[in-house]
Amino acid sequence: MEVQVTKLAEDKIKEAIKTYNEKNQLRIYVEAIACHGAKFGLAFDDIKEDDITEKVGDITYFADENVLKYSDGIKIDYVLEPKEGFIVTSLRPVKSSCSSCAGCK
Repeated sequence: MEVQVTKLAEDKIKEAIKTYNEKNQLRIYVEAIACHGAKFGLAFDDIKEDDITEKVGDITYFADENVLKYSDGIKIDYVLEPKEGFIVTSLRPVKSSCSSCAGCK
């Protein structure tokens, strides 16, 4: 799994690690599935035996196979506007979740 992290996101992650006295590791997970695909999240967690890991700089990012169902690469960014926070997106979505839902029509 490829993980790309912007400089600002990396700085904010390192700041959170220091603030919350966490390990240099961060889980990427599927938060929700909608017509437009998966919504991803980040959490401090422990690496499990079946997790896929990718080290970027000093930080190890990891995910379970569920993430790979919806993406084979993740981009982590941090934005200040319009609402401050992390943006976690798929580099290359591998599966569309849209099928018979009428919500997008």
